[in-house]
Amino acid sequence: MKRKSIKNRIFTSQIIIVVVSLLAIALMFQLCLRIYIRRETKSQLIKVGCLVEESIKNNETLERNRILEEGELYLNIKYAIIDEDRTIIYPKSEDSRELNVLESRILPSINSNRWIRNSINRNKVFYFNSDRKKYGAVLYNVDNKYLFIYSDLNKVRKANIMVNIILIPVILITLIVTAIVSNKVSKKISKPIYELSLNAKKIGERDYIKKKVYYEDIEIDNLSTTMNEMAYKLENYDIAMKTFMQNASHELRTPLMSVQGYAEGIKYGVVEDEEKAIDIIIEESKRLANLVEDLLYLTKIDSNKEEMKVENINVDELIKSSIERVSGIGMRNNKIIRYNTILKAVEVTGDEEKLTRALINVLGNCLRYANKYIDIKLEKKNENIIIIIADDGVGFKEEKIDNIFERFYKGEGGNYGLGLAITKSIIERHGGNIRAFNNMQGGASFKIDLLMTPIKKYDRII
Repeated sequence: MKRKSIKNRIFTSQIIIVVVSLLAIALMFQLCLRIYIRRETKSQLIKVGCLVEESIKNNETLERNRILEEGELYLNIKYAIIDEDRTIIYPKSEDSRELNVLESRILPSINSNRWIRNSINRNKVFYFNSDRKKYGAVLYNVDNKYLFIYSDLNKVRKANIMVNIILIPVILITLIVTAIVSNKVSKKISKPIYELSLNAKKIGERDYIKKKVYYEDIEIDNLSTTMNEMAYKLENYDIAMKTFMQNASHELRTPLMSVQGYAEGIKYGVVEDEEKAIDIIIEESKRLANLVEDLLYLTKIDSNKEEMKVENINVDELIKSSIERVSGIGMRNNKIIRYNTILKAVEVTGDEEKLTRALINVLGNCLRYANKYIDIKLEKKNENIIIIIADDGVGFKEEKIDNIFERFYKGEGGNYGLGLAITKSIIERHGGNIRAFNNMQGGASFKIDLLMTPIKKYDRII
């Protein structure tokens, strides 16, 4: 398929539409003009015929001449009187020019067309051709003679040609004006699209747009705004990926270097306590495996490749199950998780295993920094379920709150800096959101918003 520029497409389509429209108008105009001329010709011939007939009956020669002079203003109207033997009575021999026309051209046509002779009708106009000319005529029977009113329609044809001569320049001027306007319009539309395509190419080459360009057309301006937003997000994503790769390399390098160091020490016999060295290698290998597993899990969640097992989940039971799985850590460190709610039957729709993992990550973070207590609240607001998890620790540094959900961001005593990043991805995958803030009375809080599963009519929250 041959490709064309949008400018040429717009220009060509507009020219085609205008040309077709003008041709259609011209044809309609011609058709209407012909109908109008035919009607006027008929009307004039009948009108003049009736008046001439009357003047002949009254023997009013001057009146007859006046009528014919008026008729010639529009049509070249003549008349002839023919007896029953097809002999021309009028015009007389002195009018040799008209007589010759009648004898050589018109009279043979009348004699050869019986339908004209036999169909005398005061309101009917007959058209016939003679010697490559077209005539219009009416016939009247006056005192057993034929009154033949006729007109050479050449004058009408000339008027029609004059109209066409005027119409053609008008059409040409219209086409030229249309071509100029269409060219400007097509340029105006195609230019911003061309500019946006160049910008898209630059984005593909990671040369991100820094300047917002405004366009008059709403759709193109919306496209420009969307591309700028896309460029901004891609730029941030690139920065995040570079940071992620640097941090991931660092996090992977540390256990690998440790494993390599102890393995080489054992190989060359420079490690005194080989049993301890082997335990460290095993521990670092497990740590490395956990880190890789978390990285793969986070990547799958972000790319929507991790399969979701969607079901209705009782939020109260979800929280209790998560508490049970981290309660051992709390008991070892003498920290208490407090939770009580009256919302026993509220549900959310999602993947229970993933939501449990998200809550465990948040609880694990709070247990790491709490002094003694972690409080969990379950609330309902409109169609949302809100879970608030708070500790009584030192809280967040204000300048670091916006970074705590970033990958590999670690607070003091943290592990890999992936737990909260995974939590955020899981919550957002479920159509919710999570944010962190400091309590007024001290300590850190996490607020999770999830959309509640619609309650059936017979369900009751207790």
